[in-house]
Amino acid sequence: MTKSYQETIDQLTKAYPNLSKQLKKSAAYVLEYPSDVATLSMRQVAARAEVPPPTMNRLAKSLEFDTYNAMRDVYRGGFEDFSSNYPSRAGELQATHGTSDIEASLQSFKSAAIGNLKHLFDTIDRDHLQQIISSLATARHVVVVGMHASHSLANYLHYVASMCFRNWRLINRKNGEIADQVEYINADDVVVAISLNPCAADTVLVAKRAYEVGAKVIGITDTRTSPLATYSTDLLLTPVQSPHFFESYVATAALLEMILGFLVADSGQVVIDNITRLERCRNELGEYWPDH
Repeated sequence: MTKSYQETIDQLTKAYPNLSKQLKKSAAYVLEYPSDVATLSMRQVAARAEVPPPTMNRLAKSLEFDTYNAMRDVYRGGFEDFSSNYPSRAGELQATHGTSDIEASLQSFKSAAIGNLKHLFDTIDRDHLQQIISSLATARHVVVVGMHASHSLANYLHYVASMCFRNWRLINRKNGEIADQVEYINADDVVVAISLNPCAADTVLVAKRAYEVGAKVIGITDTRTSPLATYSTDLLLTPVQSPHFFESYVATAALLEMILGFLVADSGQVVIDNITRLERCRNELGEYWPDH
């Protein structure tokens, strides 16, 4: 059976948590630096992954390839999908990091933000995105979860979506408990889980439970080795390069806006009616500052 590049990395993503320590090191490298697999020799890739060369062969065989070269051929076939891999920009971003020159610092932030957005829009799978939109549109409930730094994004996604749809739920820690907010989830539901590394434990646990009961889990994270990836039926990766000590959420926010925009555009008159009723109620309750 001939596997595609996408099938190969999907298989490796799911297998990653159960691999041995050495295979995990090699798997993490080939997942994060696919262009190296496509262009460098096995020995060069093994050296960069800091594993012995035979480990790369063992990794290929664990994915049902006869040889490492057979796996590399699949990566070469998918080279165009990741030839603009954003980690290559890291050196440029770090060159001005920490400088007292505000203009140079601004340029580094600008370069990071634009680079992250470009990578997102250039590499996102259009067909996969449309499938995700369809899943959200037909779900019994859509449950959004994101903790720690990702909570503000989860809250934003839920806030805008709930203006348009009445079946979206946001998980919060109420009285220190989340069980009462997830026990009803079943195979008719979709969970949108947002977490960048290091992943919030609660987010991963909610995704895990939803995955195990058969719900569709849309995981939004930054690497295929993320624990969230293991429990995602649909994985969306967002680049997070930044000269700041903290990851950039610019591309993640853009991805959420993209999902909301497509979802609303495909939903017809019911969305307009829902927004109209909600805005009427908000005005009646005086929730907006009055115009003068």
